[in-house]
Amino acid sequence: MDAGEVAPRDSDDGECPLWAHSRANGSDRRHLLEDHLRSVAWWSWQFAEPFSAEQVAYWLGLTHDFGKAAEVWQRRLLEVEGTDERVRTDHRAVGTRFLVEQLGFDAFALPVYGHHGGLDHPGAMENFLDFPPLEAVHEEQALRRLRARLPELDAPSAVTWPPYASDLLDGELLTRMLFSALVDADHLDTQVHFGKRREHVAAQVAMTHLLDRFEAGRKAKLEGKTSSPVDPLRGEVYDACVAAAPLKPGFFKLAAPTGLGKTISSAGFALHHAVAHELRRVIVAVPFISITEQNARVYRGLLRSTPRDSVVLEHHSSVALEGPGSRWQRLAAENWDAPFIVTTTVQLLHSLHDRRPWAMRKLHRLARSVIVLDEIQALPVHLLIPILAMLRQLVEHFGVTVVLASATQPEFWDLPPLREVETAEILPDPADVQRRLRAIRPMRYRWEVSPRRSLKQVATMVAAEPARQVLTVVNTVDHARTVYDLLNQERPGAVQHLSTRMCPAHRRDVLADVETTLKRKPAEPLYLVSTQLIEAGVDLDFPVVYRAMSPAESILQAAGRANREGLRPEGGLVVIFDPVEQAMPSSYGLPVAETRRHFGPTKQPEPDNLGTLADYFHGYYAVLPDEAMGAELLAARTSWDFPTVARDFRMIDEDTVPVVVRYHNPHSSDPPDPIDDWLQQLRRDPARGHVWLRRLQPYTISLPKNQLAKPSVAALLRSVIGDLHEWTGDYDLSTGIVIPAKEENT
Repeated sequence: MDAGEVAPRDSDDGECPLWAHSRANGSDRRHLLEDHLRSVAWWSWQFAEPFSAEQVAYWLGLTHDFGKAAEVWQRRLLEVEGTDERVRTDHRAVGTRFLVEQLGFDAFALPVYGHHGGLDHPGAMENFLDFPPLEAVHEEQALRRLRARLPELDAPSAVTWPPYASDLLDGELLTRMLFSALVDADHLDTQVHFGKRREHVAAQVAMTHLLDRFEAGRKAKLEGKTSSPVDPLRGEVYDACVAAAPLKPGFFKLAAPTGLGKTISSAGFALHHAVAHELRRVIVAVPFISITEQNARVYRGLLRSTPRDSVVLEHHSSVALEGPGSRWQRLAAENWDAPFIVTTTVQLLHSLHDRRPWAMRKLHRLARSVIVLDEIQALPVHLLIPILAMLRQLVEHFGVTVVLASATQPEFWDLPPLREVETAEILPDPADVQRRLRAIRPMRYRWEVSPRRSLKQVATMVAAEPARQVLTVVNTVDHARTVYDLLNQERPGAVQHLSTRMCPAHRRDVLADVETTLKRKPAEPLYLVSTQLIEAGVDLDFPVVYRAMSPAESILQAAGRANREGLRPEGGLVVIFDPVEQAMPSSYGLPVAETRRHFGPTKQPEPDNLGTLADYFHGYYAVLPDEAMGAELLAARTSWDFPTVARDFRMIDEDTVPVVVRYHNPHSSDPPDPIDDWLQQLRRDPARGHVWLRRLQPYTISLPKNQLAKPSVAALLRSVIGDLHEWTGDYDLSTGIVIPAKEENT
């Protein structure tokens, strides 16, 4: 008889032990089922208490593994013990049906139904609840056994639901949070049994203690810093953040101009606000990994965090969770069990719209937290409606405070999810701060848009700038390479290049070299050509910035790299040019047209004029239909279609393939990383793929998939695993991966 057809035995008196998990490695101790169920129920209760759903979570935890009590599952567990085989006998049905029929959970039973595979549409669960006769026999046996061990099942008490559960959209987010609490509790208790953790949760550092550390760290940083004319205004911004911290939780705007210390000030607000309102953690999310790494270093210094403590957790795709303290970091990254998180906007928002257990396990940690969204102008327009709706729900029902930080504040309050939502302005008068900054840090804007200039003409203009240190920002990687080559002909040896054709390690080396030259060799010629990746969070200070025509917020972000410290009496110069060789991301079409309507040499010449900038955003959003901002995704959430939401919520273009390149800084005395060894290990041991992928990430670029259709490119790619490839062609130490010339313009 097959294991799936084993007839039930009659040992239902509570004496026969029932197991949840097999023996831990090196131990004779199996995991008792009733111990596991009660532990998961208890921790689910604790995790859901901050959003008033503890009773619901308790029953999800208690019932999630009810099916394991059946003889067919118990026998199969012993059969595969000590092997690499899985039990592969479903154990979701019993608990799911109990919740629906005994407690009236309906679709709120989805977390139990999907606690291994992920959240599904309610219709899938309804079909699943129709048992064949043999399975019904096993269900009855499992419940008899469980009632002998769990007396509370005989007369389950009524469950108190949070008041917002009756709303379809709010109920959908509640289900996500309950799923997160259940999955985290289940994994934690299982990890403790198998010796992967000593305890269920990390020891927490009091938020008041973190605030004391932060203030002491900031004071020390200021004492050791070279003074700048901008420093008094930075101090005012920080003071305004501290003054606003006691205000009630909700939405806050931090509209500090570029270069006024939003990184430190926003964290200062978050910590003071968390202490004032007894919130549990601070989460800082930024749009790019490079900024995440930079900010994490700043916060670790201010909070005196070391790799061994449990204070600052940096979580994104490239962080190597290895070395001292790596065990805590790896475990904390699974569920954000730390008081101060630094992550990417993609990591945060994709997790909120995902359906898989490993991606959603951390969500319950967001409740009663402060979320700082930095550089919010970078939020993808095609997803604005679902993103803003999710943020509003977190604020209204999960005790979250959201800080929207940007020098170029979009007018989100025009959009449906945030209409009539109350918000607090951290800076009492952002326009006044902007005016006083202009007096301290003069800025001139020159519009070279009529007539249009060729890239060759632009390169000649840049090379002729008297300042001899110029940043040029263009809209595509091909334009960056073209301008780099043209400038190199006029200023050989003085030109640097940044684009996504370069791997992250290469870009970091270039930025470090550029920063050193700007700070220590102000008279040395330096011409940096970059795509728009330099426009957010990169702390560089050029006397002159050239920017290709782009959306107004991009122009202003680029301008933040001119005379950033206010040390040049003549001020900074920003030149906006409109290249004859038109090329820009497809998403630029509408905002560039709106930029031309509001800004230019015969209109408002200064894109940092906050009034005109607000008019620009009003006009841009007014011409966008709701469908272009993701309204259909919000409809999918309202119908609890978790698979569709997870499939369609994509913040970044996935029409690319990851490609590993071989790069080593020729000026470094350190030996090169063993990229070939890591690739070999990845091919040989894909089960530990996450280890090798993290090590390879600094050497991985994203190549457009349409390049693979080109024979000359495909011939230079060698498959590793999945869609990961290695590049066997040339890699230029100035400009990165070398695409064969005849394929370059695709």
